[in-house]
Amino acid sequence: MLVTSKRLAIRWMVLLAILALELVVITARYEVPPLLANDVSWSAWLFHFSKEIWAASLWIFCACLLIVSPRLKVILSNLREQSSEYRWLVWLAFHVLAFVAFAVITALIFEIPTNPARLSTPWFTGWFALASATLMLWLLTLAPSHFWLRLIRQERTALLMGCLLGISAWMLIGMLIRQEAPLGQKEFWNSLAIPTLQLVHSLLGWVYSDLVYQPEIFLLGTTAFQVEISYACSGIEGISLITIFLVIYLWLFRKELRFPQAFWLFPLGIIVIWLANAVRIAMLIAIGASFSPEVALQGFHKQAGWIAFTLIAIGAIALSNRMEFFTVTKPDYPVVKTGKPFAAALLVPLLVLMAASMVTSASSGGFDALYPLRVAAVAIVLYYFRKTYTSLGWRWTWQAPAIGAAVFMIWILLEPDVDSSEIALSQGLAKLTSGPAAVWLVFRVLGSVITVPLAEELAFRGYLIRKLIAKDFENVPLGQFSWFSFMLTSVLFGLLHERWIAGTLAGMAYALALYRRGQIGDAVIAHMTTNALIAIFVLTQARWSLWS
Repeated sequence: MLVTSKRLAIRWMVLLAILALELVVITARYEVPPLLANDVSWSAWLFHFSKEIWAASLWIFCACLLIVSPRLKVILSNLREQSSEYRWLVWLAFHVLAFVAFAVITALIFEIPTNPARLSTPWFTGWFALASATLMLWLLTLAPSHFWLRLIRQERTALLMGCLLGISAWMLIGMLIRQEAPLGQKEFWNSLAIPTLQLVHSLLGWVYSDLVYQPEIFLLGTTAFQVEISYACSGIEGISLITIFLVIYLWLFRKELRFPQAFWLFPLGIIVIWLANAVRIAMLIAIGASFSPEVALQGFHKQAGWIAFTLIAIGAIALSNRMEFFTVTKPDYPVVKTGKPFAAALLVPLLVLMAASMVTSASSGGFDALYPLRVAAVAIVLYYFRKTYTSLGWRWTWQAPAIGAAVFMIWILLEPDVDSSEIALSQGLAKLTSGPAAVWLVFRVLGSVITVPLAEELAFRGYLIRKLIAKDFENVPLGQFSWFSFMLTSVLFGLLHERWIAGTLAGMAYALALYRRGQIGDAVIAHMTTNALIAIFVLTQARWSLWS
């Protein structure tokens, strides 16, 4: 039985490696064809937006995994039982053939320059059919068809909710990144901009007398600096974020929360984040009018919303835990204060890193001149908890830097050719004299190679990867494998980075480094090696976008 389980685990690891390789092959040279002005066919439109399939699929997968997580152990147990004596090599061969055909068709359609003749209904139908066949054959390689059909029947409600939640999250992230309204919602959400505009005008009226107020075109500011309160600034993004966050929070902690009282967190969160957004816009106008338009429009505009969301999300958790109205039982506060110092030691460095990143970025005009403060803040926290980390195992072998080097090659392969952040960083450095520029670069390298890998590995491979196995994670040995924790931590690690495919593959590689010997030192050294090679590549090739 032990031999069978080991062979099954090896088989799944091989299949996962094949899937990762296929994703790299497909996405490495994948370019979306431009939407031609004289081509309004539905197939050309779908081809133009086809790259969003990858991001949408990842969000849907994560949401479904999250919702079925309470029953995931049973599902995986059934999967092992169905796969133990399963003839999978034939399906793998069919899958490889389908993938080769899919890769060839993808290369023909998405080559640059684009051939308009291939942006047609027959080509799209064939491309979509091959993509579906490739995915279905990979699933059939894992387990027989009756397992998947039974799973769909039993979990149809959870899968449907996961699809809806994943699509909602994908649409929201698209709004945040592209500043575009999906599904033609811009006009609808402009109605929310009116009360936002009125509230911001009232707040600014306490300080400024030379206000410019044109509600018919959503314009507000002073004679020196004005902004347009579009749908993106109306508060809908924050409302969507806090709603998704509360849905996940209420689902994960449904046993500890009191219903229907817990649903009051939704209107409270929505009202508070809308008010916070109005304050954010008022502060943005004040910074632009009285201090620096560049800082207001770049650093503060990008980061202040995330800072407000983070504080409100933490406040919602604290409120629900401290008020008996929201909880099933009265919280045991002494346990909260003294029960989990080890968890704090593993999580606080990453939280400080994220908080410092938002604050320094909000104070910048595109080039984060205050980056050294991030390094100093995280270094102080790591030094404070240094004695707590001694039990994690810091020995490493030569395989760790080899894994890090492999991740570096994948990262470079998936890196786009040009990035706006590359221009901003190079211009920011050019404005500094040689001395401050050298100091900034030294701190940037130290942060990338030392503090960032330590903070991220302690949180993901030291805490989260074990917390997803058992609540008392301290009793879970480092290196204990679980498909759920392995996949979810890798995906979350990927989503933490702008390059989510490369980040997810990197998270998998660092987890495998940990699993080899149960030493967090292997994961840390692998991560440090990747970042050190990226730093060398940046400094020698001037590819500043890799540090975005």
